[in-house]
This record gives sequence, C-alpha cells and structure tokens, in this order.
Amino acid sequence: MTPWEIHTVVVANCNCAYGCPCQFDALPTYGTCEAADGFQIEKGFYGEVSLDGLSAGMLAKWPGPIHEGNGERLIIIDDQATAEQRN
Repeated sequence: MTPWEIHTVVVANCNCAYGCPCQFDALPTYGTCEAADGFQIEKGFYGEVSLDGLSAGMLAKWPGPIHEGNGERLIIIDDQATAEQRN
C-alpha cells in the first residue's frame, strides 16, 4: 500500500440533521446522504508526491447510509495541481 498522509482544513456540509448520523454508522436523517466538502491541504503526501498547499472539493450522494456503500462522488482538484499530483 502506498503511504499517504494529509493535514487539512475542511468545510463540510450534508443534508442530515446536526451532527451527521452517517459518520456514526446510523441512518441518514432523510433517507439519503448528500454532501459537499471543501479541503485545503496544509501539508500532505501520497508516496513521494507532495500535496502541500493544494485545494480539493467533493460532491457526493449515497442512496442510504454511507457505510452501506453504493455512493457516487465528483472530485474537484485544484487547477494548480500537477499531473503527478492529480494521478
């Protein structure tokens, strides 16, 4: 497994009630889980590739609890990321 680590500032929001029950293996408040997250990577790496200073975002939707899987997501990567950082 490739070693990796990130230290981020995260802004996250979902359609569930306060506290996001999905993060604790509970059922989503309204049946599905829909989320939008933004990340500012202060320090990080994936293998030998530095991820310091990059930003990323994610839009996601699961048909039920996150822990049951079957979700879809769209990852948005900083336009300043190199090809090596994107892959």
